[in-house]
Amino acid sequence: MSGEEEVPRELSDLNRSLRGIRFEPRSSLGPELRGRVRRGERAKGAVTSRRVRPALWGVAAALVASAALLGTPHLPADVRVDRCCYDLDGGGEADDGVLVVAGRDEQVRRLSIYEDRDGSAGYSLGDLVRFERGAEPMIDVPLGLDLETYQFCCLDYDGGGFDDDGLLVVGRPPDRVVMAAIYETHRTEASAPLPRFPLR
Repeated sequence: MSGEEEVPRELSDLNRSLRGIRFEPRSSLGPELRGRVRRGERAKGAVTSRRVRPALWGVAAALVASAALLGTPHLPADVRVDRCCYDLDGGGEADDGVLVVAGRDEQVRRLSIYEDRDGSAGYSLGDLVRFERGAEPMIDVPLGLDLETYQFCCLDYDGGGFDDDGLLVVGRPPDRVVMAAIYETHRTEASAPLPRFPLR
């Protein structure tokens, strides 16, 4: 029985077309293979472990870089939360805002207190930054008796999607901010006589 007779009649034209396809190596394949042999390359992908490790690292780096460029959601990206307008510096006017840059893990990367000078109700280049810090809470002057504390609750300051965060600001009125941090209101210690909030 020939191959033509085994194929159903409705597929015979397709079968003839597929049988007519021929594959031939490109003309440069021979010189390429001879060059590889001269360089000591081994056949059938038999690569030494010294070559495999850098190659795998290269592939992994390329995948991470391309995913970052394409904005793949599997890679952590920072979230920017801008809240305005409150009296955060004790100046008496609700013209201040807080800008928080947090990771997808809700960890603070950067926190700034600014004065909304241009009235845009958000941070812009015309605004004055009164306080800026990195990932850890910090005091930018020695503590004194003239400091006041301002506490704001409850909004989503870390980009986690829930209004469960508070903002703590310490300053010297009318316009000095010396410390700012956010905290999650549900992370209290039940055994403490007063609620305790780990600052972020």
